Amino acid sequence: MASSAIFFSFLLSLSLHVSAYNPNDICPVRVCHPHGPEIRFPFRARDFHPKQCGYPGFDLSCNTRGQAILQLPNSQYFVVDLVNYKQQYVVLKDPSNCIAKRLQNLMLSSSPFMAQEYGSFMFASCTEDLSSEPGIERVDCLSDQQNNVMFSPTGNFYPFWYFSWFRCRNWTVLAPVSGQYPTDVTEIIVLKLDQPDCGECEKSGGRCGLKGSAGSDIGCFGLSKRAKFWIIPGVMFPSLVCMSGIACYLSSPARLSKHRGCWGQPPNGNDGENNIIDIPSSSSPSRETRHASNGVAGIDSATIESYPKIQVDDDGHVPRPNNNICAICLSEYQPKETLRTIPKCGHYFHAHCMDQWL
Repeated sequence: MASSAIFFSFLLSLSLHVSAYNPNDICPVRVCHPHGPEIRFPFRARDFHPKQCGYPGFDLSCNTRGQAILQLPNSQYFVVDLVNYKQQYVVLKDPSNCIAKRLQNLMLSSSPFMAQEYGSFMFASCTEDLSSEPGIERVDCLSDQQNNVMFSPTGNFYPFWYFSWFRCRNWTVLAPVSGQYPTDVTEIIVLKLDQPDCGECEKSGGRCGLKGSAGSDIGCFGLSKRAKFWIIPGVMFPSLVCMSGIACYLSSPARLSKHRGCWGQPPNGNDGENNIIDIPSSSSPSRETRHASNGVAGIDSATIESYPKIQVDDDGHVPRPNNNICAICLSEYQPKETLRTIPKCGHYFHAHCMDQWL
């Protein structure tokens, strides 16, 4: 009965813990146009959000045409056409609708955005319009009546032969490409976001955000109602099963009978006061077994000490990234903290929490 009350209280406190924070109260979603992309962490609207609402390098601004503008290094300005927060990529366009011109000197080395991979493309300046030939396209925004700029992926023999035959001046450009999001690189480019890593949080229905006003550590907050409904059975269920098994073992009649004296009294006749006794065993050294006032025996100290210990590293990483909260005290694991693992199920908790609970 007591165990049921403990677990009910645990589930209730977990539910309150999950729903206690709503990032929209501090950093509401912003759009430059009703049909434009949402601006939220890691992005922030420079004229709307405070600095703690965004990640360094992800500032956006709204222009007079209702477009979200991203500035990359070397004063490169792009229109953010789409942001996929779950898959962590952005689709960019040129404000002048000539992305091909921007590809000639695109630099990403000092920005938080990266190409998934690069494709090699050949550009050619020709007196003739060769766009009717197979594999060749005309780049209208770079062409005029006297000069035709043509475009083709490298590695294709026919475009190269035509460019040579018509004595075009050609050059090669490396452009960001994406196998997951095939695009025409003369119209848009796709860049990925490696940091901060918010994909899993977004997929679970949460919102990423900075943990504090200073620093760059991020957390996952404000899970949606659907995510809240599933997080307890889906994420905490294994931990609860593991803990329930231990509770059942501790409260089983067979185990209690081993540690009770005559008439159901605790050993040593101390009228139920907490005590530690030595239980001799013919095959193993003596072990200390702890007793609560209701006569329920806890796991002996030697067994608890045999459970492996691990230490959270300096970056706060734990063996299971999605299991970063102690299910006993509901506190997030911090760097350098000591955790204890239950061998049979592999779940871990704060060492001091497990020592007291068991």
